Amino acid sequence: MMGFVYLWRNTKTNKKYIGSHKGSPDDGYIGSGLLFSRAYKKNPNEFTRQILYVGENYRKIEARVLKLLNAAKSEDFYNLKNDAIGGWEHAHTKEANAKRKISLSKVKKGIFPEHLRYDKSGSSNPMFGKKHTDETRLKMASKRIGIANKKQPVIELVSGKTFETVNACAEFYGVTASTISALMKKDKLVKRGKTKNTHFRAIS
Repeated sequence: MMGFVYLWRNTKTNKKYIGSHKGSPDDGYIGSGLLFSRAYKKNPNEFTRQILYVGENYRKIEARVLKLLNAAKSEDFYNLKNDAIGGWEHAHTKEANAKRKISLSKVKKGIFPEHLRYDKSGSSNPMFGKKHTDETRLKMASKRIGIANKKQPVIELVSGKTFETVNACAEFYGVTASTISALMKKDKLVKRGKTKNTHFRAIS
């Protein structure tokens, strides 16, 4: 069954909502998110909709995009969860209540990543005294330039456009697949070239 993934944007606050729906983009469906619905009903004229994807994999794409952007933890989104399953059981969770009252910056304040808590210098480094083989270095280089990731789904974060493969994304922007994959690895705004003012990221 065909469906679509959509993004609603509040033109006044720039707050967004991502959802999906089984049907067609012109069937009149708005959305069912709790916080989004309240805001939309209050001022529908402040919202604009963008279609991110149309096809059979709409639920899968929605879930990937939500998790990639971590929308449920972001103050920039109305979404209360990072999955594509409907329902109201999430409305009063600790996470939902925290999102209403606490900004993301305050939640993150003081958190120190676990992987940085131990010393990895000198003999404590797993690669201490070892060298990568030529074959390993070739594989690592290939991944860095994107050769191994041409079938990876991609999202362009500035426009919100999604692509099922790197090749499809490359064709759209008129560049090579390796170029797109390399930009995905850099994960930052592109400042020049054919893809100027874009920001590519893999949908995992």
